[in-house]
Amino acid sequence: MKVTGTLQRQAWLRGELPPVEQVTRGVWSVPVPIPDNPLRYVLSYVIEHASGFVLVDPGWDDPASWQALTDGLAECSVPLDAITAVLITHVHPDHHGLSGAVREKSGAWIGMHEREGTLLTAFAQAARGPESLGYLRWCGAPEEHIGAFAAFTESRTGGPREMASADRYLSHGELVAVPGLRLRAVWTPGHSPGHLCFHDETHGLLLTGDHVLPRITPNISAYDLESEPLKDYLDSLATLSGLEPGEVLPAHEYRFAGLDSRLGDLRAHHEDRLGETLAILRARPPAQSAWQVATRVSWSRRWDELSAFQHQAALGEVVAHLRHLQSRQAATCAVADGVGLWRPTAVP
Repeated sequence: MKVTGTLQRQAWLRGELPPVEQVTRGVWSVPVPIPDNPLRYVLSYVIEHASGFVLVDPGWDDPASWQALTDGLAECSVPLDAITAVLITHVHPDHHGLSGAVREKSGAWIGMHEREGTLLTAFAQAARGPESLGYLRWCGAPEEHIGAFAAFTESRTGGPREMASADRYLSHGELVAVPGLRLRAVWTPGHSPGHLCFHDETHGLLLTGDHVLPRITPNISAYDLESEPLKDYLDSLATLSGLEPGEVLPAHEYRFAGLDSRLGDLRAHHEDRLGETLAILRARPPAQSAWQVATRVSWSRRWDELSAFQHQAALGEVVAHLRHLQSRQAATCAVADGVGLWRPTAVP
């Protein structure tokens, strides 16, 4: 893998917002800050077509973020009312929060995958409802975490606007309906059920959202009792294998080239995490909850140094890995008193 966004990387290392940049003729990156978040910013992308501009992932709904987005567009000499389409890789608030405001000011249509529309409906429901609490208790989360996460969620709800619904749904392989530009939607579930990458065939670029990042691995979490997002994610990595665009444009950090190399790194990371998770199950019989496993995984910081939100993200990731081990017949889960208890299968 080779870093191509050198100014972006230098800014990342300094802890600063990177500059607005012209990636190539007719394509710009605009950093939009995310308040109080270690990711710092989302990289929005502006792509010119024959009758206007496409905007991908406009960013978090916050006055400072809106100012950065509109200032960035002005620096690119792109009038806000020239935006004809807002494309969403996925509906996490740091990507989709400002979509409604852009639509209001420009008249642009909003496009996303249909499964992200379903996820928006789930977001609109009370995150602390009985179903969510039941999931946490099934994971074996202690009441202190349930209370702390509920408080965190409360602090993040009730913002200035609900996130916008889609005007159009985009399916896998579909060319976005804008003239003079071949921009293809590529369905890459895992980080989010309807995550889309966008292959700009006109310029030889791939916009990867949070699916492929240059430095970190995206969070792959299960937040229900059935889904298997890690399988989806690994399959989605394979979907991109061999594509090898000239440059990869992620939603965070910095641009790079050498997609297949990075895909290999991401696959290796998850195989390592699967091996570590299985080793934890084998080392501590008889059976463990997902929460107990999560406390023993080697995270970037000690478990007791993580916030309630980080505990939740770690827990969801562990569930995703446990479920993938189950699909490989390397682990089993049985419910006792409402808690899922995981065991390794017998080694032949």
